[in-house]
Amino acid sequence: MNKSCYIYLWVIFSVFLSCKTHPDSNRHYSDNDPKKAYRLQLNPKPGLQYTYSITKETEFQVEMEGKEVDNKTRVTIDVSYTIGRDSAGDVVLNMVYNKIHLYTKAGDTETDLDADNAEGSADPAERMLALLKGGPIQAVVTPAGQIKGYKGVDEIRDKVLAKFDPSDTYGKSMAGKQWDERIKEGMIKSNMEQLFSIFPDSVVHIGDRWKLSSTQKEGISLNSRSSFQLKEIVDGTAVVREEGEISSDRGAGEMGGATFTADLKGKQEGEFEMEAETGMLLSSDVNSTIKGTMNMMGRDIPMNIHMSMKMRGGKR
Repeated sequence: MNKSCYIYLWVIFSVFLSCKTHPDSNRHYSDNDPKKAYRLQLNPKPGLQYTYSITKETEFQVEMEGKEVDNKTRVTIDVSYTIGRDSAGDVVLNMVYNKIHLYTKAGDTETDLDADNAEGSADPAERMLALLKGGPIQAVVTPAGQIKGYKGVDEIRDKVLAKFDPSDTYGKSMAGKQWDERIKEGMIKSNMEQLFSIFPDSVVHIGDRWKLSSTQKEGISLNSRSSFQLKEIVDGTAVVREEGEISSDRGAGEMGGATFTADLKGKQEGEFEMEAETGMLLSSDVNSTIKGTMNMMGRDIPMNIHMSMKMRGGKR
């Protein structure tokens, strides 16, 4: 397998592994019997604005031709959410990205993309980030934290693709695919799920636990099962702890025209602080470690993956 295949492999994994749980996750509630019950759900007041700084890092190690190759990606984002409501009672989040910085290292190849440097840039990916930064995006989220839909994302995508030469069908197709995988799914959707897909479906007491499980299909099926616990509520801030397991289902997939199977297992741990009254996060720290192999073109490729995601924010 040539080097470019490994780089492509790493890019795909850095995208789909950044996802956490999906809105259609199965929700289960385990009841203890303490004194006071709390309902943790999304309930911010319209007109308020919350701003977050998010840093996501992924280190991906594969063994290639007897040598260990270390790949890294780091995404830094500043994003603001202005709160609204719709007629159904769902929360409308008007999103503006204030900063987008993406660094990747795949083998000996390094890429540094910054939306602030896009003017005059020859890199189409950097210009793509600039359009995302400048474009308004709207998301609709239920009080339970389920994301119902987005507005504005596909419109920005269309602006990106409109800048391509009509004869450059390959470049246009690849740009559209990168937007869908790395921006829409890997950045916007995964960050939203990190913020909101953690609520129980019933009232909870201090010490209670609830579970979220999901199956993600981003080139490969990956099952995530996490247990959340309400540790404490201090001065209106709820502290929630997460412990989970991640595994592949060993099903076949396709990447770069080649089929593969994967045997991956790992653990995920995190801690979240949120406004107990509104459900809006104030901070989160999530770390995941995944190990295993991918069988591709008759070869077993050992891999180790470590991911971390840190978020800090609150009302402006």
